[in-house]
Amino acid sequence: MKQEIIQKFEEKRKIITSEALEYLLGCAEPEKIAEKTLEETDGSFIELDDVKRKKKKFKPEKVEIKKGKSFKPKAKDIEPDIKIFREKEVTGNSLSEGTEKDFHKHFLDRFQRLSKILRKRGKAKRDLASVKKAGSSKDTQAIGMINTKRRTKNNHYFMEIEDETGTLNVLVPKNNKKLIRFSHSIIEDEVIAVEGTLKNDLFIANKIIRPDIPPKGHKTPDETVRVAMISDTHFGSKYFMKNKFKKFLSWLNGEKGNGDQRKVAGEVKYLIIAGDIVDGIGIYPGQNKELEETDVFDQYEMAEEYLKKVPEHIHIIISPGNHDAVRTADPQPALPEKFMPELFQQDNVHRIGSPGYISLHGVEILVYHGASIHSMVPHIPNLTYREPEKVIPEFLKRRHMHPLYGGKPPISPEPKDYLAIDRVPDIVQVGDVHRNGYETYRGVLGVNSGTWQAETPFQVKQGHEPTPGELPVIDLSSLKINVIHFNKGEKK
Repeated sequence: MKQEIIQKFEEKRKIITSEALEYLLGCAEPEKIAEKTLEETDGSFIELDDVKRKKKKFKPEKVEIKKGKSFKPKAKDIEPDIKIFREKEVTGNSLSEGTEKDFHKHFLDRFQRLSKILRKRGKAKRDLASVKKAGSSKDTQAIGMINTKRRTKNNHYFMEIEDETGTLNVLVPKNNKKLIRFSHSIIEDEVIAVEGTLKNDLFIANKIIRPDIPPKGHKTPDETVRVAMISDTHFGSKYFMKNKFKKFLSWLNGEKGNGDQRKVAGEVKYLIIAGDIVDGIGIYPGQNKELEETDVFDQYEMAEEYLKKVPEHIHIIISPGNHDAVRTADPQPALPEKFMPELFQQDNVHRIGSPGYISLHGVEILVYHGASIHSMVPHIPNLTYREPEKVIPEFLKRRHMHPLYGGKPPISPEPKDYLAIDRVPDIVQVGDVHRNGYETYRGVLGVNSGTWQAETPFQVKQGHEPTPGELPVIDLSSLKINVIHFNKGEKK
């Protein structure tokens, strides 16, 4: 589509600016608007305003939210305490050109980060070349990235691991039933340490160790301060649950809920949105039939109108997802300011990438949209879309948010691997699969924050069962969760 549009302008000896082209490609009927722009615009250069003038002006619904008259939120008197770890996300730091050299740097950085964790625990001080050079011996240790894994005809597991110096063949014997069970869950591209016997260049494993996280203690605030977590709002979809989201906004403003729920609402100081703000365009076959707004800019304008109703004392942290107008490859940069300019100019709104790493009152939170769940579920036994929260411990065990290269979504080969978890968070928030779930692993709270989109025909075909309108609210002083249900009554 992009090349065809550019060709249209070249044939008329006109040059379209990159900003105007990007805007045009986000419109519902880019070819028609391009033709109209060419017909009615003089001059050799096509600017952004030239394209905007040819597009029908979108007028978003005016969002009316009731506010509680006697509502005095405690959080209004709490000073915000936010730190964004910019060095841990790709926003403004992307250097990848997709070259072979970039891929080499990316996987080398991943290996070095994760093998460093294993080496700190005293595992395998030598590289693979040195291990092989030392010859046959017992009680040998080695660290490598899984290159291939297969089950043999005799029910052993055979793996090839590699580091920057070479490869090593590893055998997990079938009589070691515990290790065979462990090997079921090993996937390509994760980094492991192996212990065992080297015999004639074949490493016979008796133990496999992952980087894993240590049991986690917490630094928490002394006073009660809460963070609400949402994701997958999908503004612009016919299935976006407007009424339920308005109830949620009214609740934040002290209008809805019983006494206890109003108390919780008054203690909410932060709102984190973990991606898929809008439904986007061309994400899956037949999506246009499921859209209320068929222009991505209009979808964001709609989102902006709703999110501006969040009380000013609540700080909003926004991370992108695979439906949003940034690259689909992980890691994703933060949403550009141009999509919701009024909202993003507010002092209480913060943009981060995916993954993004933040601290709220000393509680560290790793925010990731979670699209790599689609790679993890098919490759690891006992994982299902019905319990997406159980994927989070698998991320933590491997110290990586997207360990399997070649799955969904694609991985951009950044020289620095921003998906590696070399700093252990207190909370991990994901979304994407539209189903709420909560899991604690070694002291780290995992949250899948569900959706505000009703079940779509596409999801029915995929066999997904969403849980829309369920809001997890976490008390940062204890990491305890309150779940507020807005999913009763009307469907939308």
